[in-house]
Amino acid sequence: MTHHTHHTHHSHDTHRSHGSDHTHGPGAASYPDFEWDDLYTGDGSDTADPDPTLLAPAGGLPPGRALDLGCGAGGNALALAERGWRVTGVDLAPRAIASTRASACARGLDDRVELAVADSAVWQPETTHDFALSSYALPTRGPARTATLATLAAALTPGGILALGEWDEEACDWGAPGDLATLSELTDALTTLGLDIVRAERKAVPRVQHPGEDHAVIVVARKPHDTLDSAH
Repeated sequence: MTHHTHHTHHSHDTHRSHGSDHTHGPGAASYPDFEWDDLYTGDGSDTADPDPTLLAPAGGLPPGRALDLGCGAGGNALALAERGWRVTGVDLAPRAIASTRASACARGLDDRVELAVADSAVWQPETTHDFALSSYALPTRGPARTATLATLAAALTPGGILALGEWDEEACDWGAPGDLATLSELTDALTTLGLDIVRAERKAVPRVQHPGEDHAVIVVARKPHDTLDSAH
């Protein structure tokens, strides 16, 4: 995840989603000294398998430029690079970026992956992208989340696709107020930002490190061809 403000609001509970390099859990108010960077090895050994649900929308697109905003240790970003995409991965945790870089080098993908240590609430893309991804990486509800969603929308080229997964506030039994998200919150925000909703659903997803499933909201949206960048 883009461990920007999100870092300050989530705990070190190693409760992971399938295909995610990120942890999630109860709000970090109980862990005021928690550092997201401590979760990562920096050597690539923590690069997880990609998330097939969130990468599926890219399957129908010709490889182009992709953005993984909150890339963690790079599982999704590297899967896209292996498919021929040129990928920009952004994360606040330096060790997360170091792990992504190490795994990219090990797989011979370093020439297809551009990485940045940055806060998604303030980072701005230098170019537009055909596909953008946010994998359980949004900051806590508030100005930082609003800014991150705006960046994701603005990062898309006309016709570009956004795939976003977050934990379902209405179904999960953990998380402090504002940590998680609702489907209507995300669809309303993306619609306001000028995107067309292609798919929006609540679903159970597998977890890594813990048996069973947890509850997610998945939104796929497209930037219309007649959307002006100046509107964002």
